[in-house]
Amino acid sequence: MKLGCSGCLGFLVLLGLASLLLWGAVAAGARVLATPDLAVVAFSPGDGARAQQKLFVLARASRRTETVTLSEAEVNALLTRHLVEARGIRLVAPRARLIGRDRFLLDSQRPLHSLLDELSMGVLADALPERWRTRLLWIHLGGRVHTDRDRDQLRIEIDELAVGRQRLPVTLVRLVLDPASLGLLRWPLPAHIDHVGIEPGRLVFRVGER
Repeated sequence: MKLGCSGCLGFLVLLGLASLLLWGAVAAGARVLATPDLAVVAFSPGDGARAQQKLFVLARASRRTETVTLSEAEVNALLTRHLVEARGIRLVAPRARLIGRDRFLLDSQRPLHSLLDELSMGVLADALPERWRTRLLWIHLGGRVHTDRDRDQLRIEIDELAVGRQRLPVTLVRLVLDPASLGLLRWPLPAHIDHVGIEPGRLVFRVGER
């Protein structure tokens, strides 16, 4: 009788643990599908044109000392209309917020099937109904820019990652982003650009003779 009771108790414990794991998976899935709190970032085609003109000035500024700044609206116009569309990046509706102290936040969307493809789960994506395959998930990134003059690079270091409202380890960023997006984490830096930084609401390039 005691053995039978022990067996029943063990079964109940296992059932409770399985229920907790199932509930945790359901809750995590709901957070992944949820829409995070998003700040409105407004920009116009004119912001994109101004951003391109400033980059042209920056490219020709190698013989004099000056500072070139891009506003948050100009950065978003450049990101959406030129970087994403021109380089085939698989991000939808990206929006960047320039926080300051070289820090930024980026929110964008990816279709579920695209994310599953990056995770080598294309078979699962094919088995889902079309409305689920094409469902857009929000990807949240936070990071800092770092000027590496030893390698003549601008490095973007990601320290915050979430899908929907579900926070994830930063080590998973290479599974969440497509290869073209990962290519944006390293930029060759011309020798005449001394420093690239982020101040509240703007991206700052400092130019000086070396």
